[in-house]
Amino acid sequence: MKKPRETALLILYKTQYEGAYANLELKSSIPPETDKRDRAFITSLVYGVMSRRLTLDYIIEQYSKIKMKKLSKYIHIILQMGLYQIFFMEKIPQSAAVNESVKLASRYGHRASAGFVNGILRAAASNGIKYPADGIKRLSVMYSFPEWICEKWVKELGESFTEEMLAALNSEPQLTLRPNRLKITAETLADRLQKNGAQADVKNGAVVCSGLNVGADELYKQGFYTVQDRAAMTAAETLAPKAGELVIDMCAAPGGKTTHMAELMENEGKILAFDIHEHKIHLIEENAERLGISIITAQKADASKPRAELAGTADKVLCDVPCSGWGIVRRKPDIKYNRSPEDSFFEIQYAILKSGAEYLKTGGELVYSTCTVEKSENEGVTGFFLENNTEFEKVFEKTYYPNVDGTDGFYICKIRKAM
Repeated sequence: MKKPRETALLILYKTQYEGAYANLELKSSIPPETDKRDRAFITSLVYGVMSRRLTLDYIIEQYSKIKMKKLSKYIHIILQMGLYQIFFMEKIPQSAAVNESVKLASRYGHRASAGFVNGILRAAASNGIKYPADGIKRLSVMYSFPEWICEKWVKELGESFTEEMLAALNSEPQLTLRPNRLKITAETLADRLQKNGAQADVKNGAVVCSGLNVGADELYKQGFYTVQDRAAMTAAETLAPKAGELVIDMCAAPGGKTTHMAELMENEGKILAFDIHEHKIHLIEENAERLGISIITAQKADASKPRAELAGTADKVLCDVPCSGWGIVRRKPDIKYNRSPEDSFFEIQYAILKSGAEYLKTGGELVYSTCTVEKSENEGVTGFFLENNTEFEKVFEKTYYPNVDGTDGFYICKIRKAM
């Protein structure tokens, strides 16, 4: 069995250079029998290095005489891992971070690699990080976000708020569980998890947990809970579907919000769950089956194209639309490096919202939601819709900020068809 740091190295290599997804690599690369602490260490190191990549590369450039593009890919990642342990993992002794990195360099580099890694890590540990003095550049390097998004947020939200938000988006997210109300209460779920050796506390109707391997947990397999951030839970709660209603979920996969609505409906009524990808339809069905839910009909459909036969039929509609994902970079740090200023989601978001609105009965309600804090994808879309569709009215609107609400970044807007 590979040691934890070597496992992390190989996962990071695949994510940085082969386009692999970190969550899938972690699942497939860590053996089920791995010690709980080792599993947590590998996960923290992988996501930490991914999240702090710009910062770590900035430090390497400060101390390395060899240009970044000339470094071996493995040595590059070993340096990132070593620096992350030194500067961002409090419980790791500096000596362990350096010595274990040197061992990896000996295994994955040539003869001089170990000395090179040893020299850079020791110099960085002794002299620290010299952050840029300039405002935007400093934010970019210190929090490892591209300069263009830092500049955009500073203009929209102010420098102080932006810095607080960047720090929160770099924090390690809590594992939050939504109890399946068809089977269990939050209090009973927390109690059973604690008896199984996990730490679990009830907070705002959810269970905040640590020390839990969800994939191997029998309570999960038996459908007692779903992993979901507290902000994401508010989408279904705000829509508030009732037993017996017809609800349409426009972009449903993998089914977290769909199944939440079914639970709120006491598994009575009907939910049409659409997704454009055939293989994701099965994820919705599997989640529903695991949770003991029978009212969901999952269908392959393009949510941006309205279906005439559904016009005016729905009591409730959920439009949880595709977005830039800036609110969930704690969970998917690669988003930081895969977005550009030219990205635009308005067209698809507006099309889905408009289609969903056509399905509402008079008096019916719709929730538009995203997992981003970008105003152009949030207020920009719903505001434009309301201006151009006067038969609808805004009932509720909120942006969740991680530094304010302690959740992922998230937006919800509830709209009612008044006429």
